[in-house]
Amino acid sequence: MECLIVLLNIIFDRINNIKNHRYYYLSPHVYAVGNCAEDIYCGLIKARSQSKKLVILYMLDIPYIFKYKLTNKYLFTLKSDHIYKPNSYILFFIRLLLTLVYIPLRTTALFSKNILGVRMDESYNYPLIGRDKLYAPKSIGGAFDYRYASLYNWKDKFNYEFDFIINNKTDDEVLNYLSESRIVPKNAWFVCLHVRENGFRNDKGRREYRNSNIENYIPAIKEITSKGGYVIRMGDDSMTPIPNMKNVIDYPFTKFKSDYMDLFLIKYCYFFIGCQSGIFDVAKLFGKPVLLLNMYNWTFGGPLHSNDSGILKHIYSKKDNRYLSIKELFSGGWETQNMNGYIDDFIFIENTKEEILDAVVSYIQNIDNDTFFVSKIQNLSNSFRKKQAYSIFKNNRLAPKNVMNTNEEMVERYRFASQIEGASGFICKNYLEKNWERDSLNK
Repeated sequence: MECLIVLLNIIFDRINNIKNHRYYYLSPHVYAVGNCAEDIYCGLIKARSQSKKLVILYMLDIPYIFKYKLTNKYLFTLKSDHIYKPNSYILFFIRLLLTLVYIPLRTTALFSKNILGVRMDESYNYPLIGRDKLYAPKSIGGAFDYRYASLYNWKDKFNYEFDFIINNKTDDEVLNYLSESRIVPKNAWFVCLHVRENGFRNDKGRREYRNSNIENYIPAIKEITSKGGYVIRMGDDSMTPIPNMKNVIDYPFTKFKSDYMDLFLIKYCYFFIGCQSGIFDVAKLFGKPVLLLNMYNWTFGGPLHSNDSGILKHIYSKKDNRYLSIKELFSGGWETQNMNGYIDDFIFIENTKEEILDAVVSYIQNIDNDTFFVSKIQNLSNSFRKKQAYSIFKNNRLAPKNVMNTNEEMVERYRFASQIEGASGFICKNYLEKNWERDSLNK
């Protein structure tokens, strides 16, 4: 079975490396919407930088066998000038082939995990065609070298703009539908808001620091609606309902909730307010301005584009018996945010209502006036962040401890490095000034 994986990847790898070949083949992550959107985004960047078109490959959706369903299927069927769609019969044949190859592989991985307690490499769970070449300018091998990420000019490439057609609907058709369905009036502007809870992944009690309380966002929501905007709360129906408010749509509980509407709303929103959770990557893919709140990770997945901003959760150190300043965080080690390990020595504290409101007020001013000026303290914080991030990459393992595949570890290093090297966004100025030298929650 392992031979099947190797053969499959070798074939497509060699095709992708043909200099004058017109297409770049990629099988994005299949069951996590954020990873899928990120893979497609970087696949488009890779294809465009090589004057190619992206071909998106994916399996048939058989959740009964695979024990997962394809993430938002409309991501796999996006249309763009930079995406090539094979003949429907050819595409079906490729999907069928991938499915037949991965049924025994996924079955083996499930048996190994559930019966033997051993986690097999991701390559047993879904295809990884083209993914290991997304984040480095040449084949990955040997020791991690941050210069490869630097040479790839990620800042320039993250400025590429892509336009998409979702579910074969034109802009006018979508906007008319939103208006006729009374989701938002035709000429109104709206903001998409996502605040992660534990219901979607049924992960209560596990890495709770990723979640936040929607009630802390109420003053900021009212600030947006007071200016004539609408707020559309994104997510699923396991979330805590929000109070009835003017110009606020608790979208997960409406009859309009659907996979394609998720994408439509993000594509057409004025800007996106989110956290470091999957759907935020869809906003990045669509090139939407993003304000991140309650960030828990500062090396990866932060404000990416020049009109993106964010604020961090406060981190309380049990050892020091106090909250850590942002300067300390940006000078510290991997232990404060090891997403694949344990952070028992630290407590993550959510942003206050006042901090969220202040960030939203400032962000609206910047968006309305298109004035994303960068202050001295913002430049200083990013220089601290970048320097320490590379130190962490050199000295710490990024992939989960039970992943033994060295290639998977190297992919993670270059994946993280792409965003450290290419990120143009910043922590909000006011928040930095209050928390850079000393966290404002310290008494």
